[in-house]
Amino acid sequence: MGSTWQGKIVLVTGVGSGIGKALAELLASQGASLVLTDVNEANLKQTAKSLGNSVLIAEKADASSSEDWRRLAQLLKDGPGYLDALVNNAGMASFGYFDETSEKLFNKVMDVNFTGITIGCREMLPLLERSERGLIVNLASIFGLITIPMMTPYHASKFAVRGFTEALRQDFKAKGVNVDVLCVMPGGIRTNIAAGAESDSGVQDAFAKHFETVALTTPEKAAKVIEKGMRKRSPRILIGPDATLVDWFGRLWPKSYSKIINPLFRTGKMTNP
Repeated sequence: MGSTWQGKIVLVTGVGSGIGKALAELLASQGASLVLTDVNEANLKQTAKSLGNSVLIAEKADASSSEDWRRLAQLLKDGPGYLDALVNNAGMASFGYFDETSEKLFNKVMDVNFTGITIGCREMLPLLERSERGLIVNLASIFGLITIPMMTPYHASKFAVRGFTEALRQDFKAKGVNVDVLCVMPGGIRTNIAAGAESDSGVQDAFAKHFETVALTTPEKAAKVIEKGMRKRSPRILIGPDATLVDWFGRLWPKSYSKIINPLFRTGKMTNP
């Protein structure tokens, strides 16, 4: 019996490191033909080189750029003419209190994490509809379920991703669109997202050091959970014990979960680890 992904064309954004890279490696090992993007050209080339003949297209692209998404869609139209799965993985973080975060940085986080996903879904939908059964996988976060201090734009973007993904699923069901839509909720994953977090108040180093102490799951483990969820077409995919815990706390104590979550995540140490 062959792999679910044998011969399937899968687009993964943000493959230069972390979950995106680990997922691309796992799908390649299962016979997928990959379309890879990352904003960091050097990292993209390194990932693409390591995956060899599994790579159909490797294109430097900014997830928040309409132009880059349209160029990628055209490459697919001119090539295979369809797409089996879209994994919107690319993302960024920022750190700092809202009143210390510039409008420019706030909007950048929203554009990369949320608006880029909506553009990608719009541009790739016609190609996904040409698949036997298309699949969209949007990466939100446990921070699309609950909030902690000093991450306002990140929370706003990830809550938006969750809402958009669930609403898009409803739209497709109502219209009979032959595309499944999944929402991924990772907990703390040992990636470089915290190290690359931007800040207007100069506290990103302290945040990155603290994140290393609370991230529980490797990118490779996260990739396995996502791939299993993709295979099963699970509407919501939680990754890590912290994600399961947060999901329950948010459901059971929607008004007071912060009294438990903040001490659990040791948020007081985020600016002074």
